[in-house]
Amino acid sequence: MLSHEIEDTFDVYGYQRYYKNMKTAIEISGLLDHVDRYTLENFFDTFDFQGYDRLLFDEFRYYFWMYLKIYEQQA
Repeated sequence: MLSHEIEDTFDVYGYQRYYKNMKTAIEISGLLDHVDRYTLENFFDTFDFQGYDRLLFDEFRYYFWMYLKIYEQQA
């Protein structure tokens, strides 16, 4: 997924402040490079981070990887 698509998806779900803090780490890690928008949207539909004061990249990566593993097992 392209950088602007990732940012747009974070914005739609109200997570723009988290994206601003994690943008560099997401880009360097390549975590979302080969993920489509549908998968990221489903992840945000599954996990709700609205109650978090802050979301660290390591936390986001952990939850996202867990989601991908479960998603792959169901496919």
